[in-house]
Amino acid sequence: MRIKECINNLDSCLELRREILEKKVNESLILELYDEIDNLSLDELIKLGNNFRKFPLGCDLIEIAVGPCSSLLSKNELLENCILSDFMGLPIHICGYAIADIAEKENLKPIELFKEIYNSVNVPIDIDHFGMYGPMRFPKEITHCYGECYYRGMAKSCPLGRIYKRLIDKEKEHKDEFLDWIKLSSSVCVNVVEEQVEGHAPPIEEMKIVAETAKKFGKVVEGIFHIGDGRDDLIDGLLACIDLDVDVFVIEGAPFNRAKDRLKTYAKAVVLSRLLCKGGVVGTNGAYENELRVGLRAGLNVILTGFPQNHHGYMCGYNIKEAKRGNFGLRRVIKIVREELKHLNVNLIDKDIIKGIAYGCNFLGDKIYPYRVGNFYLGDAHWRTIKNSKLIKQFKPSKILDDINEDIVGLLGGRYISWAISEKVEEVYISDKDKWVEKATIKILNSLGINAYPCGRDDKKAIENSKKTYITSFLPEVNIKLLKKYKNVETLL
Repeated sequence: MRIKECINNLDSCLELRREILEKKVNESLILELYDEIDNLSLDELIKLGNNFRKFPLGCDLIEIAVGPCSSLLSKNELLENCILSDFMGLPIHICGYAIADIAEKENLKPIELFKEIYNSVNVPIDIDHFGMYGPMRFPKEITHCYGECYYRGMAKSCPLGRIYKRLIDKEKEHKDEFLDWIKLSSSVCVNVVEEQVEGHAPPIEEMKIVAETAKKFGKVVEGIFHIGDGRDDLIDGLLACIDLDVDVFVIEGAPFNRAKDRLKTYAKAVVLSRLLCKGGVVGTNGAYENELRVGLRAGLNVILTGFPQNHHGYMCGYNIKEAKRGNFGLRRVIKIVREELKHLNVNLIDKDIIKGIAYGCNFLGDKIYPYRVGNFYLGDAHWRTIKNSKLIKQFKPSKILDDINEDIVGLLGGRYISWAISEKVEEVYISDKDKWVEKATIKILNSLGINAYPCGRDDKKAIENSKKTYITSFLPEVNIKLLKKYKNVETLL
């Protein structure tokens, strides 16, 4: 592997990403990559991770996923939290046990309440704490936990001596609802922590059942693991995620980061995940403020947070002696992300961006992640979650991929839409305002024998050399600007 070269060379990054996607990832490869990055400085790790977040090496968008539920909430509070998240254009992260607890208080079946949530929102819905019988159920000492481990910090196990307990009989009462939950979800979380430390999570055999069923229905699978000691524990977690064929890696730090150099190890976990995660998306469901900031700089895409009383409300962005149940995590995380984005060339997903991706998914049809163009995925796990949401029914473009039938085409924009169009035509001229995006797109297409030509960010050159030129963006403001500027171009919107 050529990790050192990748720190300052995006072309080397592209070749390494291609190599990793070509290989069967196993323990040997993970160890090789770990050893390569182990001696890098924090600045080098940040540079490397940020490189592998760039298109098409990973996903260059930041997403905030919101936990709206808690066993302590009323049904109305839960639904109001979901509606507010949807209004902001933020996906929701559903804790299965909390939905089941609230449903029980309301004399409803868990699936009935979940359907009410589904009918109230359009954004993607991610389900967690979900097992082979459906939503997991826990005793009150767990569902009403005040986050003592996060508050105290550096806990090897629960400071109050609690262990992982399940109310399996309660779960089995609604096992007939299992498939309905998966069908309504956009993505499903599996927890692989049992492969790292005993007594903290469901057995891996159970998570395998959940992951395989989710895959069967085309859902994105997310794998959650601890940083642990920063080496053996981390490698075990990554390997378990690979074995379950997960699409998104979700890292838990804070008290579950027991490494000596916590910040550097957190960055290392993010970078290693960036290199290995096939879906291009790396998230965190637990990190103190300094970990979260360094993680964002080193390549994080998703932060799980939440409303007051939801356990994700205190898990990200708060510090030791500050992280406790009742915190309003969402507002803290938004503040941190806004401050960090000033120094990063990435955007925070908002309503306009997810609409644009929904339009793009409808244009492409089935040709989105995990569909591949050569060795590279067309789109990333974000695209698939949006494809699996109700947003897909709302935003229909004027054209679909099958409507493109010219032999020589010009494309303004060199991202995923251009890849799919280029597969259909004999000759394509591509212009993108981002020099690297244009270069990477051309390089990938040429490697497949596609006659794709760069235009050096000159839109006029793409127009002049083609019979018809399309704007590949699905953002209305981009289309309006380019339609005003050029006469001989067409929109796909």
